[in-house]
Amino acid sequence: MLIVLLASCVILIATMVQTVVGFGLALISVPILVLLDHEMVPAPIVLIAFVQLFLSSWSHRAHIQWRPLLFAFAGRIPGTLLAVWAMTVFGMAGIQIFIGLSVLLAVALSISSWQVRPTNRAHTIAGFFSGFTGTTTAIGGPPIALLYQRESGDSVRGNLSAYFLIGSVMSLAGMAWAGYVTTQSFVYAAYFLPATLIGYRLGVLLKHRLKPDFMRPAVLGLCTGAGLLVLWQALLEG
Repeated sequence: MLIVLLASCVILIATMVQTVVGFGLALISVPILVLLDHEMVPAPIVLIAFVQLFLSSWSHRAHIQWRPLLFAFAGRIPGTLLAVWAMTVFGMAGIQIFIGLSVLLAVALSISSWQVRPTNRAHTIAGFFSGFTGTTTAIGGPPIALLYQRESGDSVRGNLSAYFLIGSVMSLAGMAWAGYVTTQSFVYAAYFLPATLIGYRLGVLLKHRLKPDFMRPAVLGLCTGAGLLVLWQALLEG
């Protein structure tokens, strides 16, 4: 039970961050939980993320723009299918190196004068890569979050939450197909649920205290962390 308690503390903090920024639950929790018990990821994380995403989507429903998100969903489907195929054919280390370098490159371009416009085409491409990374590593935030880095806080939170809410269902289906969802996955998700609800509530209280210009540095910082994290995972597994 000590391991579950430690994991729950991690989940609480990670959920709070995701509630404030719009993503980050998997980014923060996955590298720690995988060291505690590899069965804690990725399926249990996606299951509890569904709860947080539902609450956040409902809270920010007035700021959700469904039309561009439909293109992201359309792109996520082939990305998820490709991820399932890659997971059964290639070694995870090679996949993770590609993902990590791609995320870091996208962050570098965002910091430069190059700017991504959130067009329908961009949403489709981002959705594809988000489906791929979300299914293989449970970290699907960076590709789609970079599109909204210059938007207002509630717009970022609302659109990312709505996207990941439906995307989590797609990823879970892909994980189940590949045999990565087990009975133990649901057991761990049940253990983590109280921490998820507490973290969400703390995030709601915290987000109102932040300055409007907080979101872009937070998004870029988390995306950079995601890229480095995936590369680190690849080195460990390699």
